[in-house]
Amino acid sequence: MEAAVTQEKAERTEGRLAFEWRRLKTGLCWVIFGLGGLGLSMTYFPYLRLTVGDPVARRLKARAMIARSFDFFARTMNRLAVMTVERESLAQMRSLRGTIIVANHPTILDYVLTASMLPEMDCLVKASLRHNFFLKHVIRAADYMSNDGSLETLEEITRRLEAGENILIFPEGTRTRAGVPMKLKRGVAHAALRTGCRLAVVHIRSSHAWLNKDTQWYEIPAVRPSIRLTFEGMIDPKDYLREGEDGYSLASRRLTEAMRRELLKAAGREDEIEGKARGRRQN
Repeated sequence: MEAAVTQEKAERTEGRLAFEWRRLKTGLCWVIFGLGGLGLSMTYFPYLRLTVGDPVARRLKARAMIARSFDFFARTMNRLAVMTVERESLAQMRSLRGTIIVANHPTILDYVLTASMLPEMDCLVKASLRHNFFLKHVIRAADYMSNDGSLETLEEITRRLEAGENILIFPEGTRTRAGVPMKLKRGVAHAALRTGCRLAVVHIRSSHAWLNKDTQWYEIPAVRPSIRLTFEGMIDPKDYLREGEDGYSLASRRLTEAMRRELLKAAGREDEIEGKARGRRQN
């Protein structure tokens, strides 16, 4: 009996040591991420400003380097067994041009992992990130747009889409919270309807509530977490226009609901789709 108790204590100790070791490796990965951003900001980005005169060529080179850095970061997290990342499905999106990429937003790594597979991708980022110590120079070098909801931003989105750029936008506007119904903002739909550009739907599944709105990086799950990014298909905004309607108000509602429906289906949350439909019928 005493031997069994001793064995159980040893196993608990071993499990605790493994957990703390994984937490330490997680911290190391974030140090690598921060130092990588600072390193690019102090070396490669200034070099581009001095050697590449064309602003479009300069930002594309910056984005390509950012993608390689993010790819290294993702591979490092995999190799150190901090987490498992599955993102190969996004490779089939590299031939897309003039497309809005929409995705749900469960973790702080969603943009990083998406950009690691799509080196030319543009992104609409939170305005506050322009003041982030580690990311502000990355955002400036890549020439990402701020998600401030202004008419000027909408016009810039339109211009870049018409020039053939792909833009990642999280229509929820912020990282999601577990158990909260999915709500999408209509700005994405307005941009798609205004330009006629198709939407590429990406679903991001996190195995645990980690790196979301309510947790810190060091609050790691009891077991190794995983994040999987999957390309779910395309949505054509023209399918949601109706003859005789003035403006895009009703069409944007239909298109926004179509995006929400696709993301919920990919997440296995069909009950939320049916629940909303029942609510509309009752009203």
